[in-house]
Amino acid sequence: MSSPSPPALAPRVAWWRYALPNAVTSASIVVAALATQAAIARRTVDAAWLALIVLLTDKLDGFLATRLKATSAFGVQLDSLADLVSFGVAPSAIVYGFFASRPQLGWADGWALVGLRGLCALHTLGCALRLARFNVRTETAMRAGEAPSRHYLGITTTMTAGLLLSLFLVVLKYADPAWVAPERLDPWRPLGGLRTDGVLAWFPWILPLGVAGMLSPIRLPKLGRTFSRVTDVLLAICVAAIYGLGLARRLPECLAAGGLYYLGITLAYHARTRRPT
Repeated sequence: MSSPSPPALAPRVAWWRYALPNAVTSASIVVAALATQAAIARRTVDAAWLALIVLLTDKLDGFLATRLKATSAFGVQLDSLADLVSFGVAPSAIVYGFFASRPQLGWADGWALVGLRGLCALHTLGCALRLARFNVRTETAMRAGEAPSRHYLGITTTMTAGLLLSLFLVVLKYADPAWVAPERLDPWRPLGGLRTDGVLAWFPWILPLGVAGMLSPIRLPKLGRTFSRVTDVLLAICVAAIYGLGLARRLPECLAAGGLYYLGITLAYHARTRRPT
C-alpha cells in the first residue's frame, strides 16, 4: 500500500502567494521613507516625485492580492500603515520641509511657523482618522455580509495626497526656479509663461481643505463604478497617465488635471447618489 504524498509544497506556495503583495506594500513604506528623507535634505522636487510613485505601488499590492487570492488580515493592516506613512506623513514632511526652510515665504518663524506645524500635523491626523473610519466601516460591512459598496465615503488618502503633491509640483514649476535650485523640474511647459510666485506662499492652506475632503461624507466612486462607461474609460486613461508620467517625472500639470477631473466626477456622483440606498 502506497503512502500519501507529503503536503510540504502547498504551504510553501501559499506563503509566497501572500508574501508578494505584502512585499509591494512594504516597498511603499520604504519609498515614502525615502521621500521624507529627501524632504529633510531640502530636495523638494525629488521628494514629491518619490511620494507620487507610491500611488503606483498602493494600487499594485491590492491588485496582486486579489489576483493571487491572497487577501489577509495582516495585509489589510499593513496596507493601512503604509497609507498613513505614504499619504499622511510624507506629504506633510515635504510641505513643512520646503516652507520652514525658506523664510522669504513667511512661514519659517514666529506664529507662522507654529501655524505651519499645525497645518502639517492636521493633514497627518486627518489621514489617520480617514483610514481608521474606512477600516471600521469595511470590517462592519463584512461581518454583516453586505455587498461591496460602489463608492468610498470621503475623498481617499491616495487621491488627496496625489492631488496635493501634483498641484505643489505645478506651483513650483511655474514659480521662480531659485525656489527649488539646484533641483529642476521638467522643461515641458504647456502652460507657457504662467507665473505662480504669488500663489506659492499660500499653498499650505490647501492642507486643511484636503482634510475636510477626507473626513467629509462625499461619495467617491470606485473606478469602473461611476454609472457611465465613458467616464470609467476616461478615468482609467487618467490613472494610466498618472502612472506613466509619475515614473517619467514629467508634466505634473496632467497629473493635477486628472485629479481635478476625478474630483469633479466625484461631486457629480455624490449629487446623484446622496439619497440613502
